[in-house]
Amino acid sequence: MKSKKILYGVCGIGMGHTYRQLPLLDELAIDNRIVLFVYGESKLFYEEHFRHSENVTVLTVSVPFYVGNAQGLDFAETARRIAASGIDHEAINLAAMEKTQELIGKPDLVISDYEPISAQYAYASGTPLVTIDQQSKYLVGDYDQELAGQTCLDEVARLRLFFPAAALRLACSFFTVPRRSGKSGTSDNVLICPPIIKPAIVAIKKRRRLTQQDKSKSGTGTGTGTRTRTRTRSILVYISSQRDFVQSYEEVLTVLSTAPEYHFHVFVKELPQHLLAGLPNNITLRRHGDPRFLDVLAECQGIVTTGGHTLVSEAMYLGIPAYLIPLAVYEQQINAHAVGDNNFGVCAENINQPQLATFLSQLESFAVNIINDKKGKNSKRILVPGSGEKKILAYIRAALSKSSASA
Repeated sequence: MKSKKILYGVCGIGMGHTYRQLPLLDELAIDNRIVLFVYGESKLFYEEHFRHSENVTVLTVSVPFYVGNAQGLDFAETARRIAASGIDHEAINLAAMEKTQELIGKPDLVISDYEPISAQYAYASGTPLVTIDQQSKYLVGDYDQELAGQTCLDEVARLRLFFPAAALRLACSFFTVPRRSGKSGTSDNVLICPPIIKPAIVAIKKRRRLTQQDKSKSGTGTGTGTRTRTRTRSILVYISSQRDFVQSYEEVLTVLSTAPEYHFHVFVKELPQHLLAGLPNNITLRRHGDPRFLDVLAECQGIVTTGGHTLVSEAMYLGIPAYLIPLAVYEQQINAHAVGDNNFGVCAENINQPQLATFLSQLESFAVNIINDKKGKNSKRILVPGSGEKKILAYIRAALSKSSASA
């Protein structure tokens, strides 16, 4: 296929969207010209990643957070926060659009992972838009229930505001989506796809499988629900920014210290210097982005984290039980309940000693439940197997071909 021009937008809230799009971007950047709209934590990551690429230009956009509530969007609070920030979002975004016009003019395709400025450029230029996110499942799924005071109405409102029309909406989900009555899988141009799993995570799955086979041969583990006797039993703990998390670091570390038979590798955004000196022997603190994260993930028996889509998807893909403390966001609540309600782990309001003890004592039964679900041994399959990367790339290439044919 002849080289195409693609405008690609990625949400910069956290790093989940960033990591999800990375394998797609790496593949598309081989033979296409890409302008990338990013902000927040995504910006520095992509600038470094594509530092030597001649096919990718990273541009900064600015997207304020639209505050939600149980009824939809809170425009008054959103306006107050925008005014208080003093950021001229429009000037930043117009500069990015001007540069895009200079670099590629009208793209052949615009792709957005929950980033609305690229969508605006698509509408203005008359370019087909493909969205890739996890939120679009709410357009077709039966999600009328309220969870922890949260509903999906704010997510639906953001989709309508940011992406009122799209040639195709690809919704990634690690669990099966219950259909709303009268809604098929393709309603509103929504297709449900498996989560995009990074190549590094695929490699970890092979590594964990080989490790388990070695343990079975040596008699140190059966893989059938009997307690696996490993030399080091470890738990990966990933805490989002302290501002958003429900507990202080001190509280979390105190609870983790009550399980000395496990080593907890705790990843945090900023290292709390005042806590480093007196850390319990079974706790190691690391910063987000620490290169040892993947090694810890490969060896751990469980994870403790919030309900963010990417890490929870990866844990289920790897067969790792999860103790989840979802933030007050419907997306995180629904992810955590998909895990907790189906005995793939625990859904909790915080990290506390009784629930942590229960989680650790049931790690192997949770792991067996995940395996059995993937093998179709349960009465109703919950987890979506595999990675959606190849499937989504095929949809993107088809959209590029269709765009060329109609040009």
